[in-house]
Amino acid sequence: MVRTAVRYLIVTLLLASVAVAFLVRSQLERRIANADRNLATLNLARAAEQYDALAGSLAATGRLPWLLRNSRNAVAARQAAVRYWDGDYTPIVAHYASADSPSIADNPDLEFVVANADYLSAQRPNSSRDLALGTLDHAIGVYRRFLEANDGHLDAAFNYELVVHLRNQIAAGGALPAFRRPAAPGNQGDDPEEAEMEDVQIYVPRDRLVDPEDTDDPTIGEGAPIRKRG
Repeated sequence: MVRTAVRYLIVTLLLASVAVAFLVRSQLERRIANADRNLATLNLARAAEQYDALAGSLAATGRLPWLLRNSRNAVAARQAAVRYWDGDYTPIVAHYASADSPSIADNPDLEFVVANADYLSAQRPNSSRDLALGTLDHAIGVYRRFLEANDGHLDAAFNYELVVHLRNQIAAGGALPAFRRPAAPGNQGDDPEEAEMEDVQIYVPRDRLVDPEDTDDPTIGEGAPIRKRG
């Protein structure tokens, strides 16, 4: 009887622990979603407060790396994103570039934000050539490590080539890039050149697989024609 009671007690405690864990996780995800909403609507001050509070709540789990790792990584990346969109690039770079900086190798989203901040911090007003080159070298390294782990990230690949080109241009004696602080969610583009509507070409994607009965060109690209069932 005693053993049976102990078993029931252990099972009850385990189920209660699982229920509490799911409850804490759902509340945490709800808080992150609320902060993400403020970030998406550019309410940066409120988003920063919420992410800082979340980071404080998650600090206790840092001793157990496997516990809520994804949530900690997401909050750290969002904290950096808030400062990035606020134009506060230098503290982001300084925080993650020193020898005692926290690792960002297992946080791709944070890695990408840090690399972008590196690039833009090189364009700040009154930046010296040596400082710009050092900053760009660090950005190139971050982009390279990021692409080694995320080779399908097109934005990072484009930025990497851009930063390498800019670094080589400055090293060869070229002028430093003019400072242009980006605005969230981005700088406004230039107006297109005026053109008549008949001169505008519109490209419409076409399906690779087309029913032979609906077109005279059933094989767009490579691949065999569609075979009907029945």
